[in-house]
Amino acid sequence: MSTNKEKPVEMEISEASDGSAVIDLPENFLPDDTEQASEASSTDENRSNTTVDEDADHPDDGEELRAAKRNRRRAKKDLIRKTNEEKDARLQQLQRENEEFKRRLASVEDRTRQNDLARIDKGIEDSQVKYEYAKMKLAEAVSSNDGHSMVEAQELLDQAKQEIAELNQIKRNATQQQRQQPQQRDDVQLPDPEVQRHAADWTRRNSWFNPNATDRDSLIAKKHDEALIAEGWDAADPDYWKELDSRLQKALPHRYNANTDVNSDVRKPRNTVASSGREASASFGGSNRSQFVLTPERVKAMKDAGAWENPARKAKMIENFIKYDRQNRN
Repeated sequence: MSTNKEKPVEMEISEASDGSAVIDLPENFLPDDTEQASEASSTDENRSNTTVDEDADHPDDGEELRAAKRNRRRAKKDLIRKTNEEKDARLQQLQRENEEFKRRLASVEDRTRQNDLARIDKGIEDSQVKYEYAKMKLAEAVSSNDGHSMVEAQELLDQAKQEIAELNQIKRNATQQQRQQPQQRDDVQLPDPEVQRHAADWTRRNSWFNPNATDRDSLIAKKHDEALIAEGWDAADPDYWKELDSRLQKALPHRYNANTDVNSDVRKPRNTVASSGREASASFGGSNRSQFVLTPERVKAMKDAGAWENPARKAKMIENFIKYDRQNRN
């Protein structure tokens, strides 16, 4: 009885300095024509959706065309600057209107409290008159030895005393609230127009962000924003928003890799290996379907599992990685 042992697939593997590995795929590992056509269609669609800057200089441009493009670029910059100035002016106007509204509201509240205090004082005065009247009636009832009048006068006296006590307590509460109210108004701070402008620009560039943080990515962005504030970053400084983008690029790479043209100020770290061809490989979104890149994490996992030195196990694990990536490429 003989057993046919499957011969391990031979693969040329080149380890890179960052721990990853580039694999030249055998023919049986290459995607079929249907998959290649689908990927090519997807690549063409992505290219068609990429915005081309028509005003960028080209080596074949003449001097007149270069001058025209420079003028258009200058006009765009002037338009952006003017738009930002108009935004700042509108925000400052809104801030002034809010401050004026606060002053008017405070004035109305002050007049209302003064009127309330005046009504309370009038109530106290009326109750004090009632109190003096009750004392007088009580004295008359005592002098005339009129028991029924004495009871009525005593009830009126007690009622007046209770009214005076209650009104004095209301007046003390109102006076204390009036003293605290100006401090509470001073604690209200209006948003900085510069911060609002930067926040609006950042939100426009990152349309996926939901200010209500109802999704996972927006919640992560909120947490990074709060962390920057806690570290002492100033949201009015443009560097604040660049740092936020830099951190979110690491935390949410899927939100930034597709928008490298839009987020041009974001740092784009990428480990490259000379002459490895990894940037053109399918794993990195390129068109080279004959190569596959193992990430440093996968290489380490294979070595830890003892499969790196075992050709059969290594080929099997690489095959599984390739199948998984092709099935979950989207």
